[in-house]
Amino acid sequence: MTYALAINRRTATKAAIKRASAKARADMNRLDAEVLRELDDMYRRAAANLQTDIQSYAAGDGGLRLEVLQDLLAQVDTRLRELADLRAGLLDDGLNQAAQLGVRPFQGAVSADLSRVAHEAAQFVRSFQAADGLQLSDRLWRIDLGAREQLGQAIQTAVIQGHSASRAANDFLARGQPVPPDVAAQIGQAQASGVAQRAGRALLQDEGNARDKVMRVFRTELNRAHGEAYQAAAFAHPDVIGTRFLLSPRHPEPDICDMHARVNRYGLGPGVYPEGRNPWPAHPNTLSYTEVVFEDEATAEDRAGQQDLIAWLKAQPAETQLTVLRSRGKRGLLQSGILTENEISTPWKVLKERYLQQGLDIEDPAE
Repeated sequence: MTYALAINRRTATKAAIKRASAKARADMNRLDAEVLRELDDMYRRAAANLQTDIQSYAAGDGGLRLEVLQDLLAQVDTRLRELADLRAGLLDDGLNQAAQLGVRPFQGAVSADLSRVAHEAAQFVRSFQAADGLQLSDRLWRIDLGAREQLGQAIQTAVIQGHSASRAANDFLARGQPVPPDVAAQIGQAQASGVAQRAGRALLQDEGNARDKVMRVFRTELNRAHGEAYQAAAFAHPDVIGTRFLLSPRHPEPDICDMHARVNRYGLGPGVYPEGRNPWPAHPNTLSYTEVVFEDEATAEDRAGQQDLIAWLKAQPAETQLTVLRSRGKRGLLQSGILTENEISTPWKVLKERYLQQGLDIEDPAE
């Protein structure tokens, strides 16, 4: 009787953890949306302030003069630094909240200090060095530098071209000649209202704009903080054998995540990985999560069906292979038996150069 009660309590605890994990994922989705909405508002306010600043430097005719250029650029730098400071506070709060959501399903179920686990997960994200060698602070610094250069270039080009066109127009008028339309149009480029609009687009809308890049970084790192905390807490439970790579219902289209979520790499079941082996997150801006898997969930069929990534890929239709590998060249290497597991995520251009240096004759299909 005592043994049966103990088993029932453990079963009930596991079921509670599963339910709490699902709730934590839902709460994490809400946190993600809230933080990104606040981040978007932050960038929109910064853009509006920049536009007001630019128009405040206009001369009586509404144009920006060459002599105000350096002061205006300095004001842009000030606004971007203010934005970075506000953003840092939002990121810190978001990372801490995401990590707390990660450990919450295991409260009362593990002996680990979950506050410490959450804190260490958030700290891990701040110091994590990605494959490109960059830490979180480096990535944000690069985005800010790019924004400063993009805004500065837009403003400088408009003011300098407007100044040159204005001088050219005066020369034409002094000679009693009409101002050519193209020269008149360049004068108009230095109008503060137009420059302000271009600055706003550069920060919020143009291709490669800073707002979109920062939002991508925030989503990636908030999700990482949540997942690192969740997995650290999960493996503190004695009955946990792995975590499942769990696709989000919002997963937009098939990619490498689908492979990680379906392959039975370790004989623990499709998409289940032992401690330290889960390939999540498979890419930036991911919408995927991890889910705890207990020892009694792994079946004899799972253990017998262990399969490496290459074997799984070869068993898939050609369309699925292309979806995962994102390259016809890599799919060709797979079909010819050359591609290895470690090369699945390697860009085709890197692999092609590597194999050419080795003297291997490979096909180079149009990507």
